[in-house]
This record gives sequence, structure tokens and C-alpha cells, in this order.
Amino acid sequence: MLPPGVRAVHAVLELLLVPAGLGLVAAVVRHPHTVDAQRVVLRTGFLGDVTLPRASVRCVAPAVRTVPGRGPRPVPGEAGAVACSVAGSLDIALHLDPPVRLDLGPAGVVDAVTVYASADSRAAFAAALALPPNFSKRHPSGGADAPK
Repeated sequence: MLPPGVRAVHAVLELLLVPAGLGLVAAVVRHPHTVDAQRVVLRTGFLGDVTLPRASVRCVAPAVRTVPGRGPRPVPGEAGAVACSVAGSLDIALHLDPPVRLDLGPAGVVDAVTVYASADSRAAFAAALALPPNFSKRHPSGGADAPK
């Protein structure tokens, strides 16, 4: 039980916590991965995004791994690899040829040959990349595909 003088402060903090949590969820849900004719955009809500030229993405492969941190960041111990996710868990790898130069802000510039990300459905994400270049799809978290 909280003392009477602290209850009001605690109630205000709780009221601020609920909208902050809902805002985080909304930021992630409203910024889905996007595949269009020229580019593939991997989004991590308010944490940033990674834009890749569609012509550079050679394949999408399953990759189960964990990389510490959040948002776009270099993968420790793997030169030329970038992780792009809201959490540390990653399940797809986009292999790039030619490498794409990515500016990761404070982490520096990386010539990426592999980009790891999270997707609801690797098959749906790979299918979107296989569509004709004049077709656009949106993928919430890389998964369910709804026309753009």
C-alpha cells in the first residue's frame, strides 16, 4: 500500500505509462515494411528504417538469430551485416548484391551484404519481392500483405 501523499503521483505516472505503451505499439503497427518497384524499406517504428534498392536484394532466407539492441544496427562479429528490428530476435536475412552503403548514424557507415530483419511471414515477404517491379505491397512487420 502506498502512503496517501504518494498515491496521486503514482496515479499520474500510471496514466502516462498507458498512452506511452499504446503509442509504441501504434508506431510499430503503422509503419510496416514496404516493397515497391524501386526499393525495400524495413521499418522499426520510431527507431528508424533501412532503405534498400530492390535490384540489390538477391534473396530472402530464413535466419534464426539474436542481435543485441534495437533499430538499425551493425551485427557484432559479422562484417557487412546489419540488423533491423524492434527487438533482438531476427528471423529473415536479405542477401544483397551489390553491397549497399548504409548510414547507421552513431554506429557509423556499413557496406551491407546481409540485412537481418523480423517478419511475420518469410514466405509472404519473399513472395512480395518476387512480384513484378510495377506492383506494390505493404507488409505489417513483413507479414500480412495488403495493397498499398
